[in-house]
Amino acid sequence: DPYNNVVRTAVEAMAAVFGGTQSLHTNAFDEALGLPTVHSARIARNTQIIIQEESGITKVADPWGGSFLMETLTDEVYEAAKKVIDEVEEMGGMAKAVASGMPKLRVEECAARRQARIDSNHEVIVGVNKYKLETEDSVEVLTIDNSQVRQQQVDRLTQIRGSRNAKQAADALASLEAAARGDGNLMEASIIAARARCSVGEISDAMEKVFGRHLASDRMVSGAYRNEFGENEELEQCVAAAEVSESHILDVLHKIDY
Repeated sequence: DPYNNVVRTAVEAMAAVFGGTQSLHTNAFDEALGLPTVHSARIARNTQIIIQEESGITKVADPWGGSFLMETLTDEVYEAAKKVIDEVEEMGGMAKAVASGMPKLRVEECAARRQARIDSNHEVIVGVNKYKLETEDSVEVLTIDNSQVRQQQVDRLTQIRGSRNAKQAADALASLEAAARGDGNLMEASIIAARARCSVGEISDAMEKVFGRHLASDRMVSGAYRNEFGENEELEQCVAAAEVSESHILDVLHKIDY
């Protein structure tokens, strides 16, 4: 029931404004299905405008300041965030944490626990696991011709490379690579390269020659879904079926004459 997302977004946007956000983006109701249509994007934009122009809540700075509930929740968020930040610092910083796969695993664990709560009906998502429609309404989805978009981008890159100063672009990329090899200012060198009409890909390639390309960790989170879902006969049947399938696949692989 994707139109429920209109209501959700309005509540979330109001919460953001109440919290003093400096930047706000409202997602369209159909973004789980595809890119927003003109219709859904207009609703998302007007959600912000209505809060700004009609609600009056933008006229008060920190309207929840002093609220026991809000101050308590703020403290809880701070303490939870500080534990994560301290853990990252102990690992040697965010770059080391990313290389270890820690952020990826935490995100996956959080997603698995949330999905388990939804699947077990411990957390209600209106229209998904409660108050379902007998028949879902069809929703217009924006269709994108990927081949056409790709060709447009290729044509644009070709035009830029044909019209720019080739020597200036090559010198800028060489300077960027030299900065990466030494202790130069990568931001400054990247800006100079961009002004020379170098593409994002070319700028990235220049630094990749020095730093290499990041390879994501292939470790997977384990146990989070079951722990959150709890003991359940249906879940146990799924696990048993998966184990039988795994055993069958291994038997087939062992019989293959390589």
